[in-house]
Amino acid sequence: MFAGQLAVIVVGASQAGGMAEVWRKAVNGSRISGLDLNPDPLQRHTFWTLGVGGVFLMLALYGVNQAQVQRYLSSRSEKEAIMSCYVVFPCQQIVLSLGCLMGLVMFARYGEDSPLEQGYVQSNDQMVLYFVMDVFRDLPGLPGLFVACLFSGALSTISSAFNSLATVTMEDLIKPHFPAMTEARATLLSKGLALVYGLVCLAMAYIASRMGSVLQAAFSIFGMVGGPLLGLFCLGMFFPWANPAGAVVGLVAGLAMAFWIGIGSFVMRVSSPPPAPPLNATSLPLLDVGGTAAPIMNSSRPSGVHALYSLSYMWYSAHNSATVVLVGLVVSLLTGELRCSSP
Repeated sequence: MFAGQLAVIVVGASQAGGMAEVWRKAVNGSRISGLDLNPDPLQRHTFWTLGVGGVFLMLALYGVNQAQVQRYLSSRSEKEAIMSCYVVFPCQQIVLSLGCLMGLVMFARYGEDSPLEQGYVQSNDQMVLYFVMDVFRDLPGLPGLFVACLFSGALSTISSAFNSLATVTMEDLIKPHFPAMTEARATLLSKGLALVYGLVCLAMAYIASRMGSVLQAAFSIFGMVGGPLLGLFCLGMFFPWANPAGAVVGLVAGLAMAFWIGIGSFVMRVSSPPPAPPLNATSLPLLDVGGTAAPIMNSSRPSGVHALYSLSYMWYSAHNSATVVLVGLVVSLLTGELRCSSP
């Protein structure tokens, strides 16, 4: 993965005149933004959405996600599991930094006259692949290296997710009701479950392709599902008086709120896209041609339910987990009082 990204950056920067020239063009093109301290949760990327909302998103991703927990359980000790978290953080920052550099190199090469504007590609997510084929057209083998980079990252995540889903379904939902199932039948059924989840993943990929940027769509979907799960774990760990009724009702309320906001935001963008939205708005794709934020333009602030639909996707996990905790606590207190007052 690192080799594929570095190859694109090095070759692209050399063709653009060097990294100094890339940075100069990015600064002159207003592709380098400063620290935005705007507390407005409707703004897509600010210090607070990334620093606070991003913490909840990462907690849901690395704390309660089944694919990650399964990796922790495969460690020989708790110390090794904790160490894996410390190791993955700098590696993740390197990957993100290389992605930003790749976006700057793309802007330095194409400027405002991007392949998207010329009609060579149909979406921002196709820009990187077009850029790779353009940069490496005279270097045989390097396009294949980048494709291997993409597949290595995707397959390592998807394969573990399919196995995790099939294992959880077998152990928690099927085996308790069919304890006499033979091992051969259980193995065959788990493979069938992995196939079914693979088909569901293809359907979700199509839905994500209709939601704008693929990365923003992935974070939005994970915030919709992982946020309530994070709230459920927080409810059980930090509030000992919570009961099963409160946990179930809170989880249902969190999922309902999550899908209400997520689907409402998607429908609002598809049905009535704004004519000239700010580049820092949630309704836009995650990355522009340069891969970084551009100057913020003035626009009317949404109100009412539209403001809820315009909530930054980075706040989805925090908002949904807070909904689970608050509803779970209220229901736990009410059901606890009723149980205490009953004879």
